[in-house]
Amino acid sequence: MTTKLVFSACVLLLLVVNVVECRPHPEQQGHRNNKDRMLFVFGDSFVDAGNRPPSQTGPQWSYPYGISDSAHHKSATGRFSDGLVQSDFLARILGRGDESPPPSRLREANKVDPSGVNFAMAGSGALVASPGEDSCSLATQVAQFRRLVKHDIVDDKDLDDSVALIAFSGLRDYRSVTVTTSNDEMRALVGQVTDAIVDSVKELQDSQGVSKVVVNSLPPIGCQPFRASMYNYAHCDGLGNTLSDMHNAALRRKLDALQDDDYDVMLLDIHAAFADVVRNRYSPCCAETSGTGDGFCGQVDGNGNALYTLCTDPANYFYWDYVHPTEAAWEAVMGNLQPDIQDFLGI
Repeated sequence: MTTKLVFSACVLLLLVVNVVECRPHPEQQGHRNNKDRMLFVFGDSFVDAGNRPPSQTGPQWSYPYGISDSAHHKSATGRFSDGLVQSDFLARILGRGDESPPPSRLREANKVDPSGVNFAMAGSGALVASPGEDSCSLATQVAQFRRLVKHDIVDDKDLDDSVALIAFSGLRDYRSVTVTTSNDEMRALVGQVTDAIVDSVKELQDSQGVSKVVVNSLPPIGCQPFRASMYNYAHCDGLGNTLSDMHNAALRRKLDALQDDDYDVMLLDIHAAFADVVRNRYSPCCAETSGTGDGFCGQVDGNGNALYTLCTDPANYFYWDYVHPTEAAWEAVMGNLQPDIQDFLGI
């Protein structure tokens, strides 16, 4: 089954740094509250807060995306959800309350938002995209961050008590896995993906000076609606969940080895939190109506007629569309994980 929720274009945000509004650098404000740690976000649509511009293909800037987002007047903001996403809730855990999370881009080369920067891009993966595609890989996002540090746009004071989040849905990296993929091929791909994540953790802490790094485990991707739909949403796809288990086991081993070498990194158990909250609710709130699997939430025909169905209350659903959780699901997942996050960060 295919889905148009996978997008390939990537804007190199920091090659053109005069794109999006930000608040003044902390030094220009006098000081930053000690509890406000700068957050740097890397990943895909699980944490993208609007990096993919409206001009590029995708529904995330259009109705019904954002309909539950009271923080942004219930309007679409480029997030792949009916409201907020994981990075928003992590920002709240860090003490920002209802303030805005790290912005998606910089406007001026000599300023940075005191909350941090969100580099995440929908359609990205830990690995570099295939030839001919221009997806924004994790390494590219980290390179964008490296440029800020190199030019002192992010300075040593900003990096004190800083936090990085690395979060992927698995959609890009594992889209090639099918029932014809052998276990050896799966293990080889898992090794490449997890190595890329570990390399970025090393870069962020060794070379760039980020204090702590939080890395998502992979959710049970066999339960994502685009896979569960093959079983009329009655149960999850076993192959997808096996792949998640393989990824998470390999990632845990590699991150444990980093901790033995005094890296300050946490594997955030998104997998367990998803499994605890989803409770057999595999159907999406917003689903295409063609039955072919080629449509997407928010799609309309040439006359503006909806080619999707929409539930009456997204809060009763775990999944918003074929891949992404609802705001209510993210709130529950991050609520479950909050004690572990706070313990790791010492807050």
